Amino acid sequence: MALEKTLAIVLRTFDWSESSRTIAFFAKEFGRIYLADKGGKSIKSKRGRVLKFALLEVTFYDSKKESSGYISDVELIKMYDMSGDGSLGRLAYASAACELLEQLLPKEEPQRELFTYFNLFMEKLNTAERKSLPALFLSFFLRLLSQLGYHPSLGFCVGCSTEFTELKKETIAEYVPFSPERGGLVCPSCQTPGDYYIGLPLRAFAQLLKLQSASLKEAESVRVSFGEASLLLEALVKFLQYHAEISSKIKSLEFLDKLKKTQLKSE
Repeated sequence: MALEKTLAIVLRTFDWSESSRTIAFFAKEFGRIYLADKGGKSIKSKRGRVLKFALLEVTFYDSKKESSGYISDVELIKMYDMSGDGSLGRLAYASAACELLEQLLPKEEPQRELFTYFNLFMEKLNTAERKSLPALFLSFFLRLLSQLGYHPSLGFCVGCSTEFTELKKETIAEYVPFSPERGGLVCPSCQTPGDYYIGLPLRAFAQLLKLQSASLKEAESVRVSFGEASLLLEALVKFLQYHAEISSKIKSLEFLDKLKKTQLKSE
């Protein structure tokens, strides 16, 4: 049984006893992996603690005969405590990012570039101004889709390939028709009666298009309200349900949608 070491971030935990659990990690050298955490929940455990929203160095035994290996030791490298202004929103966005990764990452396939990007996203989410949070998460969401081979068509109509900038001038007044099933923007002339479309506000859609190619640093200066972000995220999640066979909803985003009417509302 080989002893391995990797940088990793917790994506999800599955409790199976009072002291033990299985943990889904996004590991730099291994991608999405599941490791048994035997006795790790116990306060008597002598090894390092497995913390959520933290960059960890995880030492584990890689079992080839069992469904997963098990943790040997854990060292905290960096903590993302999400304690700044709007902490509930920061935690909700961080949780949603982890949910997406756990559902979308292929099992045991290294994604080193994406792992580095995810850590940068967590750092930005931890330190950015509250008004930057929606754009940062949308930017992360779009980059994740692109890295894993899903790419919603925002700049061009999926039917005739006409550029969005041209459609905006001629045929789109207030709302942009987005088809989750067809994969993106559909201009009025390419729409099919009876098909399902989500009408996205023109300004919000233009910001989404900008974020599709923006770095996280650039995304910090893009202003998307929490209300607009809710509509855009609904469209992207429905896109995923069609194209990545994700049937469940992102629970953290549902929680965030409730919060936007209270302390997280920034409009």
